[in-house]
Amino acid sequence: MSVTRIKVRGYHEDRFGHVNNARYLELLEEARWADFEARGVDVDFLKKHSLFPVVVHLAITYRRPASAGDTLAISVDVVRAGRRKIVLGQTATFDGSDDVCVEAELTVVFLDEATGRPVPLDDRFFRVWPELRSSDAPPA
Repeated sequence: MSVTRIKVRGYHEDRFGHVNNARYLELLEEARWADFEARGVDVDFLKKHSLFPVVVHLAITYRRPASAGDTLAISVDVVRAGRRKIVLGQTATFDGSDDVCVEAELTVVFLDEATGRPVPLDDRFFRVWPELRSSDAPPA
């Protein structure tokens, strides 16, 4: 599991003074990219293997509003992995507390640039993301 801290800025807010629901998607994505890059699943990895990641399913629950000045600690964790997809869990808490702001579960597949088809999760992924191989949850 990784955690990325992101400070909420004024431009994240809507006219009601809290983070707009669509902005949470961007904050969650920023944390996922930070997690991917820390693992080595960065732009170079994706180019080398002619891949691009795609979110194919997303479920999000909004628990508490966040506002400008808040810092969110956004975790990314593998819930389960299948042959071709990874289910990730993300939780945004207010930094320094256990108060949950947003919870999300999403499914990611990696597509082959040439065919646009999902590729199997294999050694190129397992080398940089070992928990995919040891996921003890049922295959996704």
